Amino acid sequence: MDLRKGAETVVEQCMDIKSGEEVLVLNDGNDQDLIDALLKVLDDLGADYRLMEYEEPENHGEEPPQEVAEGMKEADAVIAPTLKSLSHTDARHKANEAGSRVATMPTVSKKVWNQSLNADYEKVRALSRRFYSALENVLEVRIETPSGTDLKLKVDRKYFEKDTGFIREDGDFGNLPAGEADGGVLDASGVLVIDHFPFAPEGTEVEIEDNRAVAVRHQNKGESELMETFEQFGCARQVAELGIGTNQEATLIGNVLQDEKVKGTVHVAFGDNSSYFPENHEKRNICDIHWDTICENPTVWFDGEKVIDEGEILIKSEQHLK
Repeated sequence: MDLRKGAETVVEQCMDIKSGEEVLVLNDGNDQDLIDALLKVLDDLGADYRLMEYEEPENHGEEPPQEVAEGMKEADAVIAPTLKSLSHTDARHKANEAGSRVATMPTVSKKVWNQSLNADYEKVRALSRRFYSALENVLEVRIETPSGTDLKLKVDRKYFEKDTGFIREDGDFGNLPAGEADGGVLDASGVLVIDHFPFAPEGTEVEIEDNRAVAVRHQNKGESELMETFEQFGCARQVAELGIGTNQEATLIGNVLQDEKVKGTVHVAFGDNSSYFPENHEKRNICDIHWDTICENPTVWFDGEKVIDEGEILIKSEQHLK
């Protein structure tokens, strides 16, 4: 399997790495073939790169070892095709504050590498910006799905981001493969019915009040890792994120890194939201958990205006893009 094209997409198109830049590649035990492909492209480019390897954390969102966090701050660019996500960590946030541009790629696989990673990022950027623009002055997002989700979320666009795939300026951050408009949630209430999620079966109902999961119901009345985690980690009950997928090459494959980017889907995350609220301590929820659930074929309203109809995107205008 040829992995060079995906590596070139990361290094050249997305991050625009130049000869002589200091690049840090991180790995916590992911596929060595992917790491080797990145290092080969960086070597051919003449970048000053190094690889730091460390033990895989238990959960997404856990802080890396201190030496890794320090290395992230010192690099011009950080590429993290790891098994566990660094996206919602203080280490990532502080690296950006220090001027490093950071691309996180948690759970990236060869299938993802050769599919959604190679999207047309001009199109991804245009659609991500379109949703971000449409969120201006929006106070409430409502989501309904054929499986039974009926959820209202209070939002403020100043806590949202555009995940476009272009991570080229000092301090930039993005998730690769890219493709979402995403942000922190101020409040949420209603019922979330899980369509795709590694830690609970399809059809699981999560009742949400005051931005926290208060009950989990399974069709088979059994247990799940989600329920167990809520009981063990109270911070994981917090509704952390709302995201809208914008990657036209992504399909649902059972890998959240790609699934959450599928064009016309939405995802709701539980747990850590600190990357969205770094300075708002009232809303900030620091947690070792950040888990995304995918809603398929959603109908979505922004302050009562329908913007997605059962997965079909209705926003056409690209005016006032910011």
